[in-house]
Amino acid sequence: TPDATISSSQHGIATGVLKVNDRLIIILDFERIVNDISPETGLKVHEIEALSSRERNNLPIYIAEDSALLLVLIKDSLEKAGYCNLNLSQNGQECWDKLEALRKAHPNNITDYVRCVITDIEMPLMDGHRLTKLIKDDEETKDIPVVIFSSLVNEEMRRKGEALGANAQLSKPEIGNL
Repeated sequence: TPDATISSSQHGIATGVLKVNDRLIIILDFERIVNDISPETGLKVHEIEALSSRERNNLPIYIAEDSALLLVLIKDSLEKAGYCNLNLSQNGQECWDKLEALRKAHPNNITDYVRCVITDIEMPLMDGHRLTKLIKDDEETKDIPVVIFSSLVNEEMRRKGEALGANAQLSKPEIGNL
């Protein structure tokens, strides 16, 4: 994860840094760049306003998203839609580690503590497809619904997500559907 010298959570465009053959490579926040260049192609947050005020829902939802901008937008949008028990992770590995800790703390009833996982596909450390596979291949977590919410959802990626057991897949501009 980039430190504050490269990227701040609110305004930066870097989501990761890695070293390959003595060279530093900065991974850019694609969604942030697209949204800055052409806001009308970004998340359609105005769709949430149509939901107006809804009854609060305290079901725990876990979100894995490496873009700081989108993580905040998804959180804000879900809160406007009535969801108030959100757990945020910056990548699939961080989310999986949290699920593993919950599973150890609450064996045989993790679904009381996680009702849904929303994940991006492309993230550092662990991508959303790997996270989905781990969740769906595990006997204790396989019944947790997984929603893939990514700008990479196309027919090929949709087939892969289905094969891994994703319950739903949405393209990032479709935040109203999320």
